[in-house]
Amino acid sequence: MNTPPITVSVATIEGMHLARLVDDFMDLLRDSEGDDPGVARLTPNAYPDDDDAAAAFASATRADLLDRRLHDARVMRTALQVFDPDAEVTDEGARVPRDVLVRREDVDAWLRTLTAIRLVIATRLGITDDEPDVGGDGQAVYDWLGYRLELLIEAVDESDADALR
Repeated sequence: MNTPPITVSVATIEGMHLARLVDDFMDLLRDSEGDDPGVARLTPNAYPDDDDAAAAFASATRADLLDRRLHDARVMRTALQVFDPDAEVTDEGARVPRDVLVRREDVDAWLRTLTAIRLVIATRLGITDDEPDVGGDGQAVYDWLGYRLELLIEAVDESDADALR
């Protein structure tokens, strides 16, 4: 059975910002030297009490983990290709809603990428479970990405419910 894509509506300016965030995330993954705390958060230490085992695990898995994250981000960016983050847009044009089609097989890549970007932002801002609100523009972007995650999940749930009817 051919499942229709998920439709996610975003304002033009949101699509442009989302495309920029994904572009920046891909640059981070490609250019990471290994000591970036945001990237480290994406490749957690499996053996915090054993430095040798942790180093061996990181050596064996880090590149693959980051390659998979980069692949997921590329999948997401492909769906956002209609948005040019560097384009000039009027105030009126910025608010125009546009539908983005997310193929069913790409939903997980979107969820993983949005979550990974949020993890990088949280790490950079020092957002923790104990301190979930640090304020500022970074917090606003972090929260907005959480909202986008929620809307995508709701769109998938709604599509699934429609398919059962």
